[in-house]
Amino acid sequence: MERDELLAAGDRNLAAVLRLYARTAPGAAADDDGRVLLVSTSPRWPGQYHNGAVRLDPAVAPSEVLERAEAFFSGRTPGFCVWIAAHADGDLELAALAAGYAAVSDTGTPRMALAHPLAPAEAPPGVALDEVVDEAGRRAYLAVTVEAYADSFLSPDAAEAQLASVEAVHGPGVRAVVARLEGRPVAGAMVVGGGGVAGIQLVGTVPDARGRGLGELCTRWAANAGFALGAPAVVLEASEAGDPLYRRMGFTEVSRYRWCFGPPGPGAAASASPAPDASRPRR
Repeated sequence: MERDELLAAGDRNLAAVLRLYARTAPGAAADDDGRVLLVSTSPRWPGQYHNGAVRLDPAVAPSEVLERAEAFFSGRTPGFCVWIAAHADGDLELAALAAGYAAVSDTGTPRMALAHPLAPAEAPPGVALDEVVDEAGRRAYLAVTVEAYADSFLSPDAAEAQLASVEAVHGPGVRAVVARLEGRPVAGAMVVGGGGVAGIQLVGTVPDARGRGLGELCTRWAANAGFALGAPAVVLEASEAGDPLYRRMGFTEVSRYRWCFGPPGPGAAASASPAPDASRPRR
């Protein structure tokens, strides 16, 4: 895929992921007209996957995005995140910062892509890879995610919202896997097809099982499952810890995502400091 096509497909896949969570999380709410996507799956956790605003059409004015987000999230959650694609949302970032939103990260997270399947995932002795296909598998994957992401401050109830039903991890366009070490669930990953590519989500390994290559094992499985779904490319947002691993596996950075946190407090726009130049990706 050409870079511009890949970036647009990746943005659409992000929307597919958020729509999946909105469809499967109990009590979730969404406002989606195909131009702006607003999703809320948790009343307490303000993270970008749980209370996020995504501009799908770059022609939508930043002021409209922010006004709609503030109206949608008001009374639902104490905070929310506006997604900023470095390749498309420079004007939205400038407007949000000028309005008093807080920059969550100066550098953001790499959007990485893989254009070809990997060598098959082969579990070492003592490790079994189990595709998540039923309620027992969902609970195992949830347990791994809660423990693996505890040091990232992801609350158990927010993880439960993301993985609330079998439909969230297995069904048309969705696959997940759990790695078991001597029968104990210790690592996992999932992939969501949609928008023209497949996106890897929620790769995690519990702390006492790290350093064994299990995260790579599950990522390899998920990437190949994405290609098996018919995707011409697989994408992911890399954490700081995962970035070196994904690069070794053959993923390449194609852009970045950042976030602006809102809503702004009273009088924030008047006292906001000048926004940085967001017209190009920052490295």
